[in-house]
Amino acid sequence: MRKIARRLIPYSLKLQYRLLQRYFDDQKNSFIYSKTFDKNSIGEFETEIKQVIRKGDFHENKIHNLKIVADKINRLIIQPNEVFSFWKTVGKPDAKNNFKQGRNLIKNKISNEFGGGICQFSSIIYFLALQSGMKIIERHAHSIDIYREDERFTPLGSDSTVVFGYKDLQIQNTLSFPIQFETIVEDNELCLRLISHQKINTQRITFNYTEVENGVWAETFLNDGSLLKNFYIRL
Repeated sequence: MRKIARRLIPYSLKLQYRLLQRYFDDQKNSFIYSKTFDKNSIGEFETEIKQVIRKGDFHENKIHNLKIVADKINRLIIQPNEVFSFWKTVGKPDAKNNFKQGRNLIKNKISNEFGGGICQFSSIIYFLALQSGMKIIERHAHSIDIYREDERFTPLGSDSTVVFGYKDLQIQNTLSFPIQFETIVEDNELCLRLISHQKINTQRITFNYTEVENGVWAETFLNDGSLLKNFYIRL
C-alpha cells in the first residue's frame, strides 16, 4: 500500500520534499559551499583532463547542455575546506534555465529529460577530483552500464550521475591552497582544468572489473589504499 501511495504523489511534491530535506541537512553540517568566481586565473599550474563527446541521440542538445554547465562553473574558486556542490552551482536543469532535452538514465531506464547528457560533466569533475586527492562528500554511480568498450568516454567506475534534488556531486578541497575550475566544451571534446598557484600531485587510479551473471562489479583503487566498489547492470 505504501508503494502505491508513493506513486500517487505528484513528482513536483516529491521534489519539493527532497529539496527541503536537503536544506535541513545543510543546516546540520558545517560545510561552506563555494560561490566565488574570478575571471582571472588564480595561478600558473594546470591539472587537466579531457574526454571525447561521442556522437549519439540528442548530440546537439547534449553539447548545448554541457555548454550551459560549463558557463556556470567556469572560473569558480574553491578555497581550502570549501565544498563544491554540482546542483548548488548549476541550478535546476529545466527549460526555464535554457536546458534542452537529452538522453538520461532514471530508475534503470533510458529516457529523455531536460538536462540530459550533463552527467558527463559531473563525471569528469568527479574523476579529476579523485586524481587530485580531494575528498568526495557525495557521489552516486550510474545503475546501468549502457556502453560498449569502444563507446566509453571515461573508465567504468569513474562516473557520477546527478539528479536534481535527489543525487548531487559534492567534493571538498582538502588541499592547502585554492583551486579554480576552467572549462572548455567543443563539438567533440570536453576539457576540465584545475588552476592553482601550487602544483597538484595527482594520484594514479586503477580499475578492476569482475563480470557476474547480470552485470559487472567495478573496483576503483587509489594510491592511499582506498577501494571504491560499484555494481552496474548490463543491458
